[in-house]
Amino acid sequence: MSVYLIPIQTALLLFPFLAAVITLPYSIVQYRKYGSVLPIRVLLVYSFIFYLLCAYFLVILPLPPIEEVASYTKPVMQLIPFASLKEFTMNSSLIWNDPSTYLTALNEPSLYLILFNILLTIPFGIYLRYYFQCGWKKTLLFTFLLTLSFECLQLSALFGIYPRPYRLFDVDDLITNTMGGMLGYAITPLFAHFLVSRERMDEKAFDRGRTVSPLRRSLAFMFDNLIILLTATGITALIFWLQEQFMYKHPLMLILCIYFGVTLLFLFLLPNLTHGKTPGKAIVKIRLTRTDGTRPHWYQYLFHFFILYDIILPAPFYVFYGMLGILTWNGNIKWITVFVILILAVLYIYTMYQCILSLFDKDILPWYDRMFPVKNCSAISVEKAGDMDKSDDALQENANERNTEA
Repeated sequence: MSVYLIPIQTALLLFPFLAAVITLPYSIVQYRKYGSVLPIRVLLVYSFIFYLLCAYFLVILPLPPIEEVASYTKPVMQLIPFASLKEFTMNSSLIWNDPSTYLTALNEPSLYLILFNILLTIPFGIYLRYYFQCGWKKTLLFTFLLTLSFECLQLSALFGIYPRPYRLFDVDDLITNTMGGMLGYAITPLFAHFLVSRERMDEKAFDRGRTVSPLRRSLAFMFDNLIILLTATGITALIFWLQEQFMYKHPLMLILCIYFGVTLLFLFLLPNLTHGKTPGKAIVKIRLTRTDGTRPHWYQYLFHFFILYDIILPAPFYVFYGMLGILTWNGNIKWITVFVILILAVLYIYTMYQCILSLFDKDILPWYDRMFPVKNCSAISVEKAGDMDKSDDALQENANERNTEA
């Protein structure tokens, strides 16, 4: 039993790290395709990934010592179809016309191996038919390719880590694994009736995608900041690398000018050309519009992004730099700086407070967006959702016609 527990335990340890790596790309794909991320879809996809991890680890684990493998002399390939079944019938106590031998034959290790190979790929066939909507031909092809990858992995001696294969490339494994996938395909309707259909999942995802969730806005905000910081840092590093040709007395002002220029490019010029899409918003398919859904004026873009990215977000930097200046400045400029610092601190705290509230209530708009009302709107095409509604109407009409004829 430990032979089977070790691979599953290894998959349990590795899966959280793999899930952390794929979560962001998976979320982007879902937002771009549907506009939302459904929990039931996440559960199905991640369980499928966990199943594949377990399947591959069951094929390659536990790993034997390299010195032990180097001393192996047994064959590395078995290319005779149904040889394992023939071996089972010849070496077991099974007598076909004697039912009393059936229970004894079930304890034969060779039968366990055949049953294990069938059971290994039954979930694969179920996933292909239920979630990925594959027909029997695609299920047959993909299951065969999966089991072929198992056998090739074994034949490669784990990509050359071992001096020779430590497990047998067996054509019977190809047959029984493929049978398992087709068996999973065949039994899917037995319980698919109790699960949410893929069509219903897509329809619900499109319905949710018509509105912009807080997580979707947060991802767009994160990507915008990342792109702006990387671009500004790259330009600044290039200029300071050429400092022998370009000497600056005030490098801090140069950095601020570069930052303002980059934000002007990505958050003012680009949205005006792309109907409200910044780079981050384009990634998750949302755009900035007026509250009535129409395209904002140029000054609304300028006010929205200037307040947020050039005043609110850099406010801690302004406050820190101003407090350093207070220690050296004298006269009226000192008190003016104190007044500006207080205003910036209040604006920053109030804006962050509103941003936190907006994560729980999408109707809450920051104070600067209420002055020139704009909002985030989903850029997901509703054509597919409209097609779904039309198809539902068509199905209902057909049902009504059949009822009328009856």
